[in-house]
Amino acid sequence: MTATPNTVTIRDATRPGDLGAVAALHGVLYSREYGMDATMEATVAAGMAELVLARAREGDDGPGRLWVADDGRVLGAVGLTREQDDLMRLRWVILDPAARGRGIGRALLTTALAEARRRAAAGVYLWTIAGLPASRHLYDEAGFTLTEEHPTRSWGIDAVEQRLDLKL
Repeated sequence: MTATPNTVTIRDATRPGDLGAVAALHGVLYSREYGMDATMEATVAAGMAELVLARAREGDDGPGRLWVADDGRVLGAVGLTREQDDLMRLRWVILDPAARGRGIGRALLTTALAEARRRAAAGVYLWTIAGLPASRHLYDEAGFTLTEEHPTRSWGIDAVEQRLDLKL
């Protein structure tokens, strides 16, 4: 566990209700802020379920991890999944608007990247959409670069999907 300012703890998302809280945070926030539909929440929930089931089959250190920022409730999350032997994927990055500006998003990202380094990954990538300036600032600051982008219709909206990569 990693403590962050204002008694927020970054911990493994292994408690009952963690997955539901992270999925709900995605559903509510992306609907309210960007007009996305319920398929966003369903996509997040399905991906996290795959991770939990893979960890049950392979062991906790195999397929990846999910962390939450917790101050008595789930404020945010970040996940890291193994995509190939030496490539990891950053996923499910989310932070409650009330928790922004306190270094919590940076702490979540730092936790995931430290895990990728511990696993000796050659790189980490993520998919996002254009128009998320706070998270994009964190990715740029961490050294991610834009490697691909294209228009898409996903989660009930038209967007520009972007792939960002970080070589470790």
